[in-house]
Amino acid sequence: MVVGAGVAGLVAAARLAREGYATTLLEKGAAAGGRAGRFERDGFRFDLGPTLLFMPDVFRAAFAACGASFDREVPMTRLAINYRLNFADGRALELSPELPPTLAALDAYAPGAGAALLRYLAGSARAYELSREHFVGKRIRSLWEFLTPRRLGALVGSGAFRSLHATATRAFGAPDLVAALTFQTMYLGMSPFASPELYRLLLFTELGEGIFYPQGGIYALVVALERLARRCGVEIHYNRAVDGVERSGRSVAAVTANGARYPCDVALLTADLPYAYRHILGERHRSANMRLTPSALLLYLALDERYPDLAHHEFLMPRELRQTCRDIFERGTFPDDPAIYLAAPSGSDASCAPPGKEALYVLVPVPNLRGGIDWTSRRPELIARTLERIERRRLPGLRARIRWLEARTPLDFAGTLNLHDGSAFGLAHDLLQIGPLRPDTRHARLKNVYFAGASTRPATGLPLVTLSAMQTVERICEEIPA
Repeated sequence: MVVGAGVAGLVAAARLAREGYATTLLEKGAAAGGRAGRFERDGFRFDLGPTLLFMPDVFRAAFAACGASFDREVPMTRLAINYRLNFADGRALELSPELPPTLAALDAYAPGAGAALLRYLAGSARAYELSREHFVGKRIRSLWEFLTPRRLGALVGSGAFRSLHATATRAFGAPDLVAALTFQTMYLGMSPFASPELYRLLLFTELGEGIFYPQGGIYALVVALERLARRCGVEIHYNRAVDGVERSGRSVAAVTANGARYPCDVALLTADLPYAYRHILGERHRSANMRLTPSALLLYLALDERYPDLAHHEFLMPRELRQTCRDIFERGTFPDDPAIYLAAPSGSDASCAPPGKEALYVLVPVPNLRGGIDWTSRRPELIARTLERIERRRLPGLRARIRWLEARTPLDFAGTLNLHDGSAFGLAHDLLQIGPLRPDTRHARLKNVYFAGASTRPATGLPLVTLSAMQTVERICEEIPA
């Protein structure tokens, strides 16, 4: 039995069925996707959550393990420009997966920055290799297995005990360049000013491999995974909100949903971990008190006219990223000068919007519900502030082009997606919440209850929750063979 039809749940269900388990998948919503859902209206189509796809080798391995080809199932293109960064002083910087134009762009922005990037990437490549080999690419079975001289050496070598911001400052000097080459940690819900150096591997992933766009959007991955799961023999039921379990000694004999009982020999829960413990298992877990990532204000804008010069991915960088991060991570307030991410996919995929129009996606990192923002009363004001800033900084006349908009706030993350305190990315990834210090993928007492997803091992993000699902299935196969 698998609970939750997000990416982790679909991968896990397909793989379990492929390994010979009679697999049922229960999802509370009317469709698959979870955080990676989709919304369509009037010919406009939006990915509701993730919009960046990288580390395609992880997905290739997951599909291959189920007897399929990721590249055939999910046709995609590598973007020529990863993204454009727009700075407060009016200057812009484009980063791409092709090294020569990126080095030229950096040198034009700040002479000597290209050579600095080459030196910086050399260390980033090492961090990436060590992380994949020792921390996220292999299942961590126990704290003691982790605390070996080889893995501890990898921790030191990857920069786990050094500051990302300090290392980037030594490499690039200028605060705007440092911000441009470290803000990627915010994808994982971390402040670049409080992140270990090892997370410069994110920049290496982008520049070394690129950012990809599946035709049809990120939801094309979900569609392909659902198709793969059914082909492997998974029985999928939507509109089934799992609300409890039936225990038998140190095991779970069944899960309950909508008043029905579903017997099981194994229960794999991919709902957000604190929610799974409290609302499905009926117990409190330490994850409820662990540090969380922030949330997001998401806007989905149906524009009656495209901006032809808008790149697929753009960022409006704040004047002082450090202050913006303080507002989000420390003060729990809406930033006075927010960082704003824009995704305009119509240039890459004309099916996202009617001809000449745009399905513009806007994301603003904000505190989760542990912060002090009253989203019920302030929602209209904060949306208006965000639109005004985008219009002033990058897209003149924006508000006049909006046919309609939809919004998602931390309240929606908590209520619709069951994410603990509205945290968009699950548990934080600081040094005390990675590796074996992150919640285990199996219940301590219930020997047939397992977990996968963003708030368990190894980490958050589409590639890493895919790895989580694969590693948890590997463990199930070892401990409870089909």
